[in-house]
Amino acid sequence: MSYAILQVDIAPSVDQLKRAFKSLKSFTEADVVKLAREACGILVKNISLAEGSSLQRALQGEGVPTELVEAKLLPSLPAAKFVRRMDFQTHALLVYDPIGRPVPVPWQHLLLLSAGAVRHFDVSATRTQEVVNSFDPIRGFHSKLVTDVRHKVEDDARLLLDIFLTGGAMRFQVEVEGFLFKYCFDRPELNVAQKLGLLIQMLCQHAPQATVNRGAAALREGSLANATYASKAALFDESTWLLWRLARNR
Repeated sequence: MSYAILQVDIAPSVDQLKRAFKSLKSFTEADVVKLAREACGILVKNISLAEGSSLQRALQGEGVPTELVEAKLLPSLPAAKFVRRMDFQTHALLVYDPIGRPVPVPWQHLLLLSAGAVRHFDVSATRTQEVVNSFDPIRGFHSKLVTDVRHKVEDDARLLLDIFLTGGAMRFQVEVEGFLFKYCFDRPELNVAQKLGLLIQMLCQHAPQATVNRGAAALREGSLANATYASKAALFDESTWLLWRLARNR
């Protein structure tokens, strides 16, 4: 049976994790550093009950309260429904499906706003061809076509917003690069991070009961640096953790 260790409130520091993980021989120091950089709410997944209990005691000794939970009890994130356009109405958020049909979502149904800047890797190739003339004593003057292929690895951050509805059965996802902000507000002077922050502000004003994750709170306050996640998986783990806490509190 697989278990996960979840943080209760404040995330542990790298040093606290390093000391606590000495109780487990299956983790190297490099594993712990990577875990500390990427863990968001769910500190570690897929460990045995014995390992989890040992690590939980070690973290408690470091002053870090945690919860040990069967992995199967954690909520599963619903499949994302990608959204490129939304409108604001008095009683509902209008979400448009891929063929342009509006779907009203009553404001009280918004449960969690989870946003962040996630790292994205892309590899592109550039191919060039050039005719090269050369001479040698045997063949004389001759030409050949030389092809040069160069690869470029791009590492950037992409902004995402997930809107989870009550019951945890539906999730709307906004990829900022393709979202049509003009239907929500006309602010061409703002950059994409500022536009997403303003969108989150407006959603929070209409749905004050909705919980916001760390990234959404930072973007709402205009702090892109504090909204960065190591990967999509880290952002989604935080959403899973928050949905678990909301369900437990209910």
